[in-house]
Formats: sequence, structure tokens, C-alpha cells
Amino acid sequence: MATDTKSKLRKLQAAKREFVMSAKQVAAKLGRECDRLETKLNQINARIKRTQIQVKSKAERLAAASKSSADKSRKELESQLTKLKKALTAARAEARKTRDELTLVGKDLVDARHHLSIALHIDKAMVKIEQMIAKRKVARKRAA
Repeated sequence: MATDTKSKLRKLQAAKREFVMSAKQVAAKLGRECDRLETKLNQINARIKRTQIQVKSKAERLAAASKSSADKSRKELESQLTKLKKALTAARAEARKTRDELTLVGKDLVDARHHLSIALHIDKAMVKIEQMIAKRKVARKRAA
């Protein structure tokens, strides 16, 4: 009977350790994923700002070129402006997609941290139960 209880206790402790370890790993992995996505979003936002500045300067140059009516340079500026606007649209779409992905990963991270706190509470509860069992064993030995 005692060996059966000991083996069950060992299995319970092993399961507890595995649960806590996996909860920590998942929380850490999701944290790294959030950091990666935030970095990527910052890079995309910087690219958007650079492209907006380029679009503005090309538009100003185009306005100045239309006054001088140099057809070749005007067409070249128009094509560059069109390409920059397409790049800006693509960067904004990528930023929107990354924000959505970051939101989902953030929610998963909150859930993982919640599960980790539960796992750690279970760990503390197990320690208290083990202490109570140890006290009962000592009390039984003294009574006997």
C-alpha cells in the first residue's frame, strides 16, 4: 500500500514538474514571438515613414517639373511616384497584418501566463500538501 502511494506521489510530482516546465516554455516562446513581431512592426513603420517622405519629395519635384515641362523627367518622376505609392500601400498592408498577428500572439501570451500562474499555484499547493502529509506521518509515529 505504501509503495503504491509513493509511486502515485512520484508520478504526480513528475506530472507537476512537466506541467510547470511546459507552461514556462510556452510563455517564454510566446514572449520571444511578441518581441520579434514588435521589432518587425517597428521596422515596417520606419519603412512607411521613409516611403512617405520620398513620396512627398517626388510629388514636390513633379510639381516643379510640370512647370518647366520637361516631359522625360516628368514621366520618370510620375513612374517613380507610382512605384513609391504602391510600396507604401504594400507596407501599410504588411503593418496591418503584423499588428493583427501581434494581437493574436499577445492574447495567447496572456493565456499562457495565466496558465503559468495556475501551474505555480498548483506547485505551491502541492508543497503545502506534502508538508501536511509529513506532519501527519510524524504525528502517527509519536502516537504509536
